Amino acid sequence: MIAELQTAISKVPSRKARLKGLTRVETVKLKVERAALLFRGAPVGIAISAVNAGLTAAIAWSEVNRNVLLAWTGAILLLSCIRAGFWLRFRAAGASGRNMSRFANMHLVFMALNGALWGALAPIFAAHGLIGHAFLPFVIAGMTAASIASAGASWRAVVAFNIPALAPLAAVYTVAADSDGLAIAGIVALYGAATIFLAMAMQRMVDRSILLHTRNSTLFSALQRQVDEAHLAETRFRGLVESSTDVTIIFSPEGKVIYASPSVEKALGAKPEELIGKTTKEVVHPDDIPHFRAVGEKSLSKLGEVMTMPHVCMKGSEGGAYAALGGRLTNMLYVPGVEGFVFSGGPLNQEAGRNMHAAE
Repeated sequence: MIAELQTAISKVPSRKARLKGLTRVETVKLKVERAALLFRGAPVGIAISAVNAGLTAAIAWSEVNRNVLLAWTGAILLLSCIRAGFWLRFRAAGASGRNMSRFANMHLVFMALNGALWGALAPIFAAHGLIGHAFLPFVIAGMTAASIASAGASWRAVVAFNIPALAPLAAVYTVAADSDGLAIAGIVALYGAATIFLAMAMQRMVDRSILLHTRNSTLFSALQRQVDEAHLAETRFRGLVESSTDVTIIFSPEGKVIYASPSVEKALGAKPEELIGKTTKEVVHPDDIPHFRAVGEKSLSKLGEVMTMPHVCMKGSEGGAYAALGGRLTNMLYVPGVEGFVFSGGPLNQEAGRNMHAAE
């Protein structure tokens, strides 16, 4: 159990988590979780594309051929509706690993198609002499940034949108713009490279987060099993002890009684709850305390060490008489559900009792 916990803790990734050498299970988990993140972000990307298409049509309505503009806007909205329909279909089918993987593959295709449609905006503006319009680079940059926000869990999805969206813009600036066209095209290319780098960095962060969550879940499961096993061990221990006629008293490392079996009432004349919280000095006869402590110190050397105690006098209440007991003291400090020194024994017979000190 302890080894299992140590193994789980050792697998928790550090700040610079290594993503190489993953197990097959971890690799599949990463792919499925990334696909699930894409699925959750898809509605945002669909809505942004549809809304921005409407805004673009409104702004360019008086400057671009309306038939061309309506055809472009209609294509964007149609693709958005198709994407929304597929998203609803997969949502109804359930978020299984296979469904999420299939969705991720289709999502890449839809991102590429959407990027191509937004990339077509550059030659449309150029054909109408609007290559210098400030709205064109602004809206394309906004859409590429939105792709990172909605599909950042997969850098491939971001690339699938950004390359077809930015490449025509760079090409148009190179061919149709004035003397500054090449410089602007270079800036567009650098911006595209930056978005790809950012998408890859974001995916690495997502992967590390997924791994951390997965391995923390493993650690939590191991801890939960340990708690359950400790509870079961405590239940069994109490069941065995409370059905026994032997006196069983558990002392904490500080020397306080933390458990007393029902049999102490007959042996010591006090109910078990009356002993809880009493110290060794209050329970054990003063003449036996040095011996009692010596036995306890010897038992510290090894977990489960059993030290015999041929005789010891104990009492249950402050004004009660001491009873002569014999038994053993066991070190069970690190046993879940016990965590103390366990004295177990029974009353000595009258002949043995007469051989003990006068107070007994």
